[in-house]
Amino acid sequence: MTRSPPRVVRLRRRLAVAVLGAAVIVVVILVVVIATPRASPRFSGREAAARPALTTEGDDDATTTDPDRRLPPLLPSTTSPLRVLEIGDSLGIDLGDQLLSQLDASGTVRTVVASIGDSGLSNLSYYDWPAHLAILLAMDHPQVVAVFIGANDDQGLSVGGAAAAPGTAAWIAGYAGRVDEVVTEATGAGARVVWVGMPPMADPELSAAMEVEDTIFRRETENFPATLYVASAPVLSTPSGGFETTGPGTTGHPVVLRTPDGVHLTPAGAGLLARTVIDAVDERWDLSLGTVPVSGTTTPG
Repeated sequence: MTRSPPRVVRLRRRLAVAVLGAAVIVVVILVVVIATPRASPRFSGREAAARPALTTEGDDDATTTDPDRRLPPLLPSTTSPLRVLEIGDSLGIDLGDQLLSQLDASGTVRTVVASIGDSGLSNLSYYDWPAHLAILLAMDHPQVVAVFIGANDDQGLSVGGAAAAPGTAAWIAGYAGRVDEVVTEATGAGARVVWVGMPPMADPELSAAMEVEDTIFRRETENFPATLYVASAPVLSTPSGGFETTGPGTTGHPVVLRTPDGVHLTPAGAGLLARTVIDAVDERWDLSLGTVPVSGTTTPG
């Protein structure tokens, strides 16, 4: 007859088996955990935008709320003047002449006015602004591009090969795409963009079309860093936002703002708008360009 091992021995064997089994389970769990890839945390677009940008020591001001901080500073001087390019239609010529007069008088800015009468973003077969802008950017390497365009754009445009009537959803989407193309091209070349909104017009229908465009300009420029929208209506309209022919000049005396056609700007009106644009650029990018007297501010005769 075989004798059973003592009770103490049996207990020791059971304990050893239990410990060995537990060890095997732990090893299996560790293998599974290590072998399983860890998922990266995901954020929705809104959550990602709300997260502060990573900063390094000495870069506490670099956040997503101030993307311009990542741009090279603008330091205009007489030896290295600020390079400004102004593009647009015939109203762009009105504004461009006054920007050139005021900015270049400082001696620290070199302005190129490249606006073309009757041009726009709707009819690229007449003048293809994106194509010509690419040439201007390569030639002049501007640091600031000012855009004042849209008076001729109340017309149909081709969207995906189909004609879109002004004011329709397809037209708005197509026109917004062309605004984006201009801004993308300029900022991609390292320039800041100042987009100036259209003013009210004497013709109510044309004025309503300009309001649609201004809504697009404001909305689209908000999607890009290094881009500033400047409304012209506060300078060139009545207090209620309507068309205005005269307004206060820099001295407080009334000046004629618009030409008899109810569309274009007088030198005085364009001079006041130019000062508004310059002041907005000064404030946005910490410059001091708005120190030259406004030209063309004559009283109505």
